[in-house]
Amino acid sequence: MTSDYNLNSLNEAQRDAVCNLSQNSLVIAGAGSGKTRVLIQRILWLVEDNEFSPFSILAVTFTNKAAKEIKTRLSESLSISIDSMWVGTFHGICYRILRANYQKVELPKNFQIIDTDDQVRIIKRIMKDNEIDNSQILPKQVAWYINKKKDQSIRSKKAKDNDFISIQYNKIYRIYEEYCNASGLVDFGEIILRTLELLKTNNEVRKYYHTLFKSILVDEFQDTNTIQYELIRVMTSTDTSIFAVGDDDQSIYGWRGAKIENIDKLQKDYKDTKVFRLEQNYRSTGNILNAANSVILNNDSRMGKNLWTEDKNGDLIKVFSASDEIDEANFVIETIQNHISEDFKKNEIAILYRSNAQSRIFEEKLITKGISYKIYGGFRFFERAEIKDVVAYMRIAVSNNDNNSFERIVNTPPRGIGEKTKSLLREFSKERNISLYESIPQAIEEAIFTKKAGEALLQFYNLIQVIKSILEKDDLPYQINEIIKISNIKSMYEKNKTEQARSKLENLDELVSAAQEFLNVDTDEDETILDAFLTHTSLESGEGQGSEWDDCVQMMTLHSSKGLEFPVVFLVGLEENLFPSRMSIEEDNLEEERRLCYVGITRARKKLYISHAQMRRQYGSENYCMPSRFLDEMPEEVIEEIGFSPKKFFRRENTSMPKNSFKTNVIMGKRVIHKKFGEGVVISTEGSEANTRVQVSFDEVGIKWLILAVANLEII
Repeated sequence: MTSDYNLNSLNEAQRDAVCNLSQNSLVIAGAGSGKTRVLIQRILWLVEDNEFSPFSILAVTFTNKAAKEIKTRLSESLSISIDSMWVGTFHGICYRILRANYQKVELPKNFQIIDTDDQVRIIKRIMKDNEIDNSQILPKQVAWYINKKKDQSIRSKKAKDNDFISIQYNKIYRIYEEYCNASGLVDFGEIILRTLELLKTNNEVRKYYHTLFKSILVDEFQDTNTIQYELIRVMTSTDTSIFAVGDDDQSIYGWRGAKIENIDKLQKDYKDTKVFRLEQNYRSTGNILNAANSVILNNDSRMGKNLWTEDKNGDLIKVFSASDEIDEANFVIETIQNHISEDFKKNEIAILYRSNAQSRIFEEKLITKGISYKIYGGFRFFERAEIKDVVAYMRIAVSNNDNNSFERIVNTPPRGIGEKTKSLLREFSKERNISLYESIPQAIEEAIFTKKAGEALLQFYNLIQVIKSILEKDDLPYQINEIIKISNIKSMYEKNKTEQARSKLENLDELVSAAQEFLNVDTDEDETILDAFLTHTSLESGEGQGSEWDDCVQMMTLHSSKGLEFPVVFLVGLEENLFPSRMSIEEDNLEEERRLCYVGITRARKKLYISHAQMRRQYGSENYCMPSRFLDEMPEEVIEEIGFSPKKFFRRENTSMPKNSFKTNVIMGKRVIHKKFGEGVVISTEGSEANTRVQVSFDEVGIKWLILAVANLEII
């Protein structure tokens, strides 16, 4: 067996980090700088050159994939079985500790771990048993509350909540804790919290692990949250060495509890921590790295490093300014086709986007061109639950016999129609040989349900009747927008303040935009637009996904792309309020958005394409877009602009308007013509120079705000 241990294979900075004698080390490892290699070599150096027992080393990672890679590479170098080595995720390590100490933490020997779905089911049962109204309090939101509290090491009795809803959440949290303890169940948050409490309160156990672990290594340290950092602190003694590897410039999970502050905290809590920087990049070309360095330089709160490569500068970064999102998608897919013809494999090409909802238009174009693709870490647009829910409302209104759609949405959002009620209705429907939906009036008349259940079913029955009438008037975008509103699907997610809920709301808005585009699709003479759209959603949710190992174009959010790399990357939708997102701008969270951009840029190895649209359909309407400030932060010498790009007009060093633009005092009150909206009068202006917006009252489409620099208005 060939050993993987070879210090000569490391560059000087990597070797300094691996072989350093400081008790506590912090390795700031830039993207593509070989951090996993350094972590593995550090373990081997401790074992081979410093006679550490392999079982006295604890290596903590964030994913099972990373843990498996480390174990595999260690097994190739160590001549012992590594099965018992302490290498794993935070949850995996803590689970092992709890198993060994189950009696001390008052758990049964065969305690069971429950996943998120199990957790939500238990919460639903608790709410039902305790008659807690589920129209105001959503089980998934309660689960999020519980998990957040556990990530902050807060038990229900210690929670200090002031508002009414949080007090209700905490009441459920307390009952949930009692239920899990009585049933021997442990959720993911509990695994770490129970371990932390054990180590804090049991001196004997804490001393055992202090003696056992001589060195603790932590991967992706910038992603640690409050409780994970606390766990590391309690597991280290004065004799334990810490080796933390991470990159403050790739801290992009603040929304799920990651604390970038932990990097500073480590240096304060562990005295004389020596800092190493890995800056040589083995992944990307010089131009790609120059763009990434220039963007991230605009963040103030960072430790600082500058990625470089011995490789050539490579191709310039292509920046495409699209007229709209359809033009953007056409450019991306045509360029992908060209690269495939140049012998690039499809799985070497990735499309990265800020919002899940952006995937739809690219999916449609890929399907049209017969190019297989995979949504990495997620579902295709028309397979997403919230989209299928809306479509199910449409289907049951079109065909009352659609039992499958009925089952899907009869209690979505929750309206108090439980499994017992549904079971009674199924039996009644079967006996009468009519559909579930059509059974409702008869079943209510025969009083087979409780009064409350009957009222809930009748409310649903009437809702579908309203939707049926909506589908008989106006156009498709209006119909879908109304269904989203009156079904309360949107309000269900608006109550939930998580990133996942925001993504679902964006998807619902994108469905309205999809319907708007569908109005231009040719249909068969005997097929209505509605029928054609429902057929379209079915076909698109059933094609082109491919298995994980198929040769497919890879599509994913920027958050999902972390840790991956591709020869060809398309970074799409670089517009203000999309990337950076509107919420990040409003909440003054631009630094994390910029880190996300840095992550996106550094996924590319050879070719990077960046695109933005001058106009984008959102919520079924058309909005003019400003190019992202991140484009402005990239050096001109590494960029080649494709087509007309207003980006150059927005650079800080050149705030003048394009030569053919109008000064606001000239255009105010003038009659103008627009290529799409026709004739109108300028009635208001705001902003200055490159940021000037004009309000135009158009004769046919009403009042619209336009960005003067990109609107191409002509004075009549």
